[in-house]
Amino acid sequence: MQRIIKYSFAFQRPKLHIYDKGGRSGLSGIRATIYGATGLMGQYVGGALGDIGSELVFPHNHIWHHDDELKELKLCQQAGQVFLVPQFDFDNSEMIDWTMKNSNVVINLVGPRYKSKTRAEFEYVNITIPRRIAQAAAKNPNVIRLIHFSNAGANPHAQSMDLQTKYIGEQEVLDAFPHATIIRPSVICAVEDYFTLLWFKQKNYFYNFNIVPDDCSAKRQPIFALDVAYAVLNSLKIPEACGETYELGGPHVYSLLECYEMMHNVIQRPPTIAHLDRKLLLKIANIIPNWRQFGVDMILKHSDDMIVTGKHKTIDDLYVKPLSFPSILHNIFFDVKARYNGQNADYER
Repeated sequence: MQRIIKYSFAFQRPKLHIYDKGGRSGLSGIRATIYGATGLMGQYVGGALGDIGSELVFPHNHIWHHDDELKELKLCQQAGQVFLVPQFDFDNSEMIDWTMKNSNVVINLVGPRYKSKTRAEFEYVNITIPRRIAQAAAKNPNVIRLIHFSNAGANPHAQSMDLQTKYIGEQEVLDAFPHATIIRPSVICAVEDYFTLLWFKQKNYFYNFNIVPDDCSAKRQPIFALDVAYAVLNSLKIPEACGETYELGGPHVYSLLECYEMMHNVIQRPPTIAHLDRKLLLKIANIIPNWRQFGVDMILKHSDDMIVTGKHKTIDDLYVKPLSFPSILHNIFFDVKARYNGQNADYER
């Protein structure tokens, strides 16, 4: 009897039927509400769904309608198939219910990137918001699938507050929506990402140096943003993905030092890394305003591994073959190569 009660939730939801042969002008059968889409992955996940003819709803709290992040979302689908919901507030439960009222897919991409600095702020973004989204999706009979983004390094024993609270947030989502699909990507690389762009911006601000708080021995498994987006699309096509956790990583594991060396190889310059005391960096980060290129959690996360652990399913189970890190750099570093090597062909790309 207990087993029937435990799995009865999954049987209440019908199967999601997807038609992916019609292109952008077709009707895929997906109407997706994507929260946190103004971050890095919003345009890629929205683009993958829009390419097969899905209707997309993007709630956001940006003040200006002409922000670059919103312009990119408008291009994910044709006119009339993309709906931007301004002045969105996660503290308003009625607004959450309204934005997913007619959707059959809900995707949570919300993450702490710019403003979060204290433990309470990370708990709000990584635990409270995902729980509210999952609870709203659970009571909405139209919602068939829920996709929740976490991190491959999510661990209650991690040094990073972001990774600690992301692990707790996964449990909250599964408690409220038992057959949600958890996506745990490693370091995501793309144009204007939070890994290679951080390396490049630090070189600009710190006189060609990269500031590091340790020996850069932590492991990373970089993966291309498009590979993650196609993995999300395939997870919607596979009914067996309900209730599963997928760890997404590239084909190779590198240390952070190896990643820095590979990025320097692209620009044909020797690595210039400045090792500073971790306690000193944390004191400075706590005093100054939180900065995209230098923050408290960025320093703490630098020592945590973010790789595929093998305890969950991987990107191979979603039938996606990821690009290698050198191939990713070749695709996204055309402007960086042009700046350092001075090749006009790179500028014109």
